[in-house]
Amino acid sequence: MNMKVEMWDKMQHIMARYNDHMVHVLARFEGELDAPIIKKAFELAINKVKILKSVFVWGLNEPSWREIENFDVNDVFFFCEPDKDPLSFAEEKLLTIIKETKEAQIKVWHIRHKGKDMLAVLLNHMCFDGADTKVFLYYVAKIYNDLLRGGNGRLPIKQGARDSQQVYKGLTPEEYDEAMKLISYSKKQKARISYPFESAPCKERYPKINKLVIDKDMFARLKARTKEEGVSLNDIMLAAFFRATHKFVKLKEGQTLGIPNMVDLRRYLKNGETEGLCNLTSMVVSNIGDDIGKDIFETVRKVKDNMDALKSHYPGLHGLPLLKKVLDIIPYPIARFLIGTFFKNPLIGVSNIGIIDEKRFAFDGAEVGDVYMTGSVKYPPYMQLAISTFRNTVTHTVAVYGTRKDHEMFDKMLKYYNNELKVFIENRSAAGEGEYKAS
Repeated sequence: MNMKVEMWDKMQHIMARYNDHMVHVLARFEGELDAPIIKKAFELAINKVKILKSVFVWGLNEPSWREIENFDVNDVFFFCEPDKDPLSFAEEKLLTIIKETKEAQIKVWHIRHKGKDMLAVLLNHMCFDGADTKVFLYYVAKIYNDLLRGGNGRLPIKQGARDSQQVYKGLTPEEYDEAMKLISYSKKQKARISYPFESAPCKERYPKINKLVIDKDMFARLKARTKEEGVSLNDIMLAAFFRATHKFVKLKEGQTLGIPNMVDLRRYLKNGETEGLCNLTSMVVSNIGDDIGKDIFETVRKVKDNMDALKSHYPGLHGLPLLKKVLDIIPYPIARFLIGTFFKNPLIGVSNIGIIDEKRFAFDGAEVGDVYMTGSVKYPPYMQLAISTFRNTVTHTVAVYGTRKDHEMFDKMLKYYNNELKVFIENRSAAGEGEYKAS
C-alpha cells in the first residue's frame, strides 16, 4: 500500500542536509517492564500506524510512502542487557540514523540493567513531530496496559488526514482569506549568525546530547516568579537563551539576533488534535533588537513584548501558502533543490516540545522514573535548544554533531542559561553588570 508524502514530511526530508531529522525519546523505569508484552505493544502500534512500517520511495514527480511487505517487529525492536553504563548505551543507540529509503521509520531498544529498564525510541521526524510522537507513545502504553490485563491490545488510534491544510478548517471565511495572503514570513533574519563551532575535519565530530535538567523545586519557584512578573515560562526560557547565546555569538555593527521558536499549529485545531499522526509545526522568529537589556529582567520584558506581537497575527501560518504551492506544483526533486538552495534555514533555534503527560505515559507495574524528548541532532553550524517536561522536571537538550570543544561550549552555554534562570528566580541583579562564572 502506498501513502501520500505530505508537505511537512517533505520539509523534514529537505532538512536532512542540516540535521539527522530524527526524534529521540529516552524513558527510564524504576523497575522492569514485561519484555514480551512491551514488544507486542510496539508491534501492534506500528501495525496500526502504517507509515512507521513503510519506506520513503522517490518518484519522478512525487515521492510516496510504501508499506513494507512481511514487516517483522524483530527488525525494529531490540532487547539488550549491556555490560556498560546503560544510559551511555541508550544514548549511543539513540544517536544512530534511520535510513528512510531502506528500512522502517522507527527503532526501539528495550534496555535492562540491574532490575531497571529503559526504552530508547528513535523515530523519523518525517512521519510526525514531537506532539504526535507523544500521542504514539501514549498509545503504546495504553496497548501495553490492556495486554497486561488480558486484553487483545487491538485499540483504536486516530487515522485521519495528515495534510497541512487541516489547520485552516477552524478559521472563518474571513480569517481563511487573510491567512492565505500570508505568502512570506513576517520577519526574515538577514544576518547568518551562528555559534562559533570549531573548524575541524568531519572525523573529529561526533553526535552528543548535551543536557541540563531543572528539578521540581526550581521549576516550581520559576513558575511562581513568572506569575509575579506577569510573563510566561516560554518568555523567561527564551530570554535566558538570548542572554546565554549573546555570550558566544559575534554580532557585527547593525546586526541583531533573531531566534526562531517552533510553533505547534495544533493551536488552530479543534481540541488541539490533528486528524491523523503527522507533522504540524512551523515557526516565528523572535528578534529583540541590538539591546537585549542590562539583565534578565529587562530581557524578559523585551521578549514578552516581541512574542506577544508575533502571536497576535496568525503565528506560524506565514509563508505556508507559498511553500505548499511550490511543493504541489513543482516536481519534488526540483522543489527540494530550490528550497534547499534559496530557503536559508535558521542557524539557531528553540523548540519547546512541551509536557509529557505522566497519566497517559504510564505502564502498569513499572513506574516511569523520568523521560525526555529531543528533536533532530544538528550539523554545524546549526543548533537548537529543545525543551521537554515530565512530572515538573524540565530537560533542556542541545543535540549536535561537534568536536569535544564544541560540546564543551554547549555545556557552558547551558550553565549560563541556568544561571540566568536562577537570577530571575532569586529576584536579584547579577553581579558585575550581568557577568558571572558558568559554574
